[in-house]
Amino acid sequence: MAYVIVVLLAAALAGWGVMVRARKFPGSLARALLPRHAEDRRPLSEARANVRTLEDTGRWEESASKTELVEAEQRRKRDLREADQRVTRLEKPGRGRQLGTLGELTLYEHTLVKQPPTGAVRTLRLAGLRVRFESGDSCYYLYVLKADGTPDRTNYPRLTGEGEAAKGYAEDRVRDFCDAVQSAVARENDFRATLPEQLKQAQRDRDLLERDTEAVDRARQRHAEIQARNRDNPRLAEARAELETARQEWRRHTGRIPPP
Repeated sequence: MAYVIVVLLAAALAGWGVMVRARKFPGSLARALLPRHAEDRRPLSEARANVRTLEDTGRWEESASKTELVEAEQRRKRDLREADQRVTRLEKPGRGRQLGTLGELTLYEHTLVKQPPTGAVRTLRLAGLRVRFESGDSCYYLYVLKADGTPDRTNYPRLTGEGEAAKGYAEDRVRDFCDAVQSAVARENDFRATLPEQLKQAQRDRDLLERDTEAVDRARQRHAEIQARNRDNPRLAEARAELETARQEWRRHTGRIPPP
C-alpha cells in the first residue's frame, strides 16, 4: 500500500512538472520537454532569468533602503521620546525610584513617605531634610527635621526574642536605614542645586533633536534614488526587450506566445 502511494505521489509530481513546463514553453510538448530541443528553449530561459535577476536585485535594494529609512525614523522617534521623558522627569521629578523601606518609612529618590498605622500618609521632600539616629531604652528613634525645623520622629522598638518569636528592629538595621536617608538627602540637595541648568540643557537637547532630521532625510533620499534608478534602469529595459524578442521568436516557431 505504501509503495502504491509513493508511486502515485511521484506520478502526480511528474504530471505537475510537465504542466508547469508546458505553460512556460507552450505549443509543443516535445519542444517543451525533450533534451534535443534544449537549444530552442535556451534563449527564452536565459532572457527570463536575466529579467528575474535584475528585478529581484532591484526589489532587494528597494527593500533594504526602505528598511534603513524605517529604522532611521524609529531611532528618531525613540530619541525624541526619551528626550521628552527626560524633560518631564526634570520638570516633575515626583517620588522617583524606591530606595528602601523600614517600618513606617519608605525612602524614594526625592521623597520620604511615612505611613503610620493610623492617620494620614505624610510625604516629605528630601531636599533640606536633616536626619539623626538616637537610641532609647526600649526603642531606636529616627528623627527627621524639615527645612523649617519641624521635627518628625519614627520609633523602632528594640529587637527582642529569637527566631520566629523575634520582634522589633536590630540597631544596625535602623542605623543603616538612617545612613541611606542621609545619603539620599545629600544626593537630592545636589540634584536640586543643579536642576535648573539640567532642565535647560535637557530642553536644548530635545530642541536640537527635533530640528535634526539629517539621518532620516538621507535615508529617505537614498530610498527615492533607488526607486528612481529601478524605474529607469536601462539594463532592465534592455533585458525585457530581449525577453519580448525571445517570446516572439518562440511564437514564430510554435504559434503560441509564452508567458514572460
